[in-house]
Amino acid sequence: MEQRVVMKFLVNEGVKPADIYRRLQAQYGDETLSRSKTFEWCKRFKDGRTSVSDDPGRGGSQATAVMASVFWDKRGVIHVDFLPRGATINSEYYCRVLSDVHTRLRKKRPGLITKGFLFLQDNARVYTAHRTTCTLQQLGWEVLPHPPYSPDLAPSDFHLFGPLKEFLGGQHFSTDDEVKQAVLGWFSRTDKSFYAEAFQALVKRWDKRINVAGGHVEK
Repeated sequence: MEQRVVMKFLVNEGVKPADIYRRLQAQYGDETLSRSKTFEWCKRFKDGRTSVSDDPGRGGSQATAVMASVFWDKRGVIHVDFLPRGATINSEYYCRVLSDVHTRLRKKRPGLITKGFLFLQDNARVYTAHRTTCTLQQLGWEVLPHPPYSPDLAPSDFHLFGPLKEFLGGQHFSTDDEVKQAVLGWFSRTDKSFYAEAFQALVKRWDKRINVAGGHVEK
């Protein structure tokens, strides 16, 4: 179920099935779904399927997958955008989210706007689209280049989402709003040191990546 949630999110971002499979392997190792199953579920989501369950709709009201984009730094979460049900993350939508983040930055991190900062995102098609690139330039954000197929260099992948999934695991939610409140509550309760540790680890991982000339780093 968890891997299907990840697949749905990446499909909505325009990531190709082969790339999704590689990223799942990097995250889940031997527990990764088979290549054929991964491609099968990717096709279902691309064709418009919304549920990640084998048997949706049975047993009363139940929340399914809730997609979110999380923007954070060493001090904590700055902005969370929950994708409306039925919507797709395209360049137009993502650019609106970036503008929302910029507004939030002015309120929560005004020093970053003044001094400048490095913005890290992966190489999904929606992030590298011409419209997105122009928006980032207009906002004055400097983008840190991200090597392809490198979840080991993405703090959200190697540090943030794992503990969040562990917290949500085993819980049952009746509505999407319950899921959103649980996620936002976990972010707000998590100590600032947790977020700072991610960026300390990122510096070390970048150093290792440079030293091994492009190979994946180990934990």
